Amino acid sequence: MEWFYDNNGQQAGPVSREEILRLIMQRQIKPETLVWTPEFGSTWRPASAAGLVSPLTGLLRMSSGSSEHWAWVLLVGPWLIQRLTLLILDLRQIPDSGRVGTISVVGMMSLILFFVSFMLDRTSIRESGKTPPGFWWWLFLPGYFWKRRQIVGRGLSLLIVSLVLLTVNMTEKIYQFPQIEKEIQMRHGQMDQPAPSPPSASGQDSQQEDL
Repeated sequence: MEWFYDNNGQQAGPVSREEILRLIMQRQIKPETLVWTPEFGSTWRPASAAGLVSPLTGLLRMSSGSSEHWAWVLLVGPWLIQRLTLLILDLRQIPDSGRVGTISVVGMMSLILFFVSFMLDRTSIRESGKTPPGFWWWLFLPGYFWKRRQIVGRGLSLLIVSLVLLTVNMTEKIYQFPQIEKEIQMRHGQMDQPAPSPPSASGQDSQQEDL
């Protein structure tokens, strides 16, 4: 792929990606330096927005394209944390009444990990010179990974795994529904039972007379 760059107001190039990375290492191209490649159409972009230099650190990005590391953390990280927590609770035979606090803390940690990895993955796509999927795709991860694959051009395994996990979660919910419904009915039955009435005063008086 051929690259062009702005050199003190003059267009320089074409150069290879390896050459432009070398220029970045020599500080001849800075994060704000405008660069262009045929994929950009008619728009020149700063090196920080072209996947060459990270806008957060100013460090060289040696790999072409966006990384999938944070995408995998987003997909399986929270799921694994919750599964491992439930497995540990089951092995320790902790009753449901004693799990509420632990599950709440783990749920909050999973939520934080989810959104952090989601934002970092979108940043990675943006640094590669592409526009990431919309923010509200976090509500439906298979849709996010489908859009991500269209934008990045790879990531079929992410899409497949997201669909598999969605199917597993839905299957578990359907399987657990009768048990959940039974527990709700039992609780309603306990609430509907009349409370035991205290002994009457006349009954106490008769017991005293017998004594």
